[in-house]
Amino acid sequence: MEDQRILATAENFGTVSVCSGGVVHINLPHCSLKFIPADFSKFCELISQAKANFEPPRRAEGKSRLQLVTSELKTDPDPAQD
Repeated sequence: MEDQRILATAENFGTVSVCSGGVVHINLPHCSLKFIPADFSKFCELISQAKANFEPPRRAEGKSRLQLVTSELKTDPDPAQD
């Protein structure tokens, strides 16, 4: 196996390393990518742009996700109250 220098690591997520031949290896739990240095730089720019444009979905603060539903039937058929 080639000697690899670890460039970055995230516990329980993955690593980025470079081998003696200059190939950059990105290893994630279910995916491995290999890039030549120029393509790795392009990939980093692409991810940087995506991160800058990414807006994670936000839950409305202060609003309950639970809704009370009642099974009571109306006993007064007065249409003026509808």
